[in-house]
Amino acid sequence: MKKLISIIMLVVMTAGTGIVHAAVPQEKVDTDAVARLIDRYDGKEGFEVVSFGNVAMGLVKLLANAAAEDQEEKEALDILDGIYKFVAVEYYGASADRKAAFNREMSELLRNAEKIMEVKDSGDSVDIYGTMSKDGDRINDIIIHVPEDCTFVCFFGNIRTEDLGDIVKMN
Repeated sequence: MKKLISIIMLVVMTAGTGIVHAAVPQEKVDTDAVARLIDRYDGKEGFEVVSFGNVAMGLVKLLANAAAEDQEEKEALDILDGIYKFVAVEYYGASADRKAAFNREMSELLRNAEKIMEVKDSGDSVDIYGTMSKDGDRINDIIIHVPEDCTFVCFFGNIRTEDLGDIVKMN
């Protein structure tokens, strides 16, 4: 999880400085199509899906806030304010054919989406998608796909770049 947060922070820092560029016009992630694809694979052998909707996200925020040990940690939780849904898919236990099919279908859905960053880590490719607001103040619908690790994570909603910047400063 720390690795994931570090990657997201790196995305925000580079996006905010203008280092990340799109070579061709990119589209916003079609979150409905992503959700439909995940729903189709949910319950299939080898696929584990964890999803928190708006109400569950509210409870997670409350519990995390109550467990926070100091004001700094509570302020760091502000990052969750704009997130209305969280979905994580792990499909390592799926058959090779099913893994390939999911990766192919997800890649097709994300083909024209705005790729914020691609990180190569020990042979794995971490693809991070999202849409930066025009003023650079927010990143919308962050999707992280690590095909080699059979992991797919979505943060639906938006994250203020300022919140991520504050977390970077705290760490």
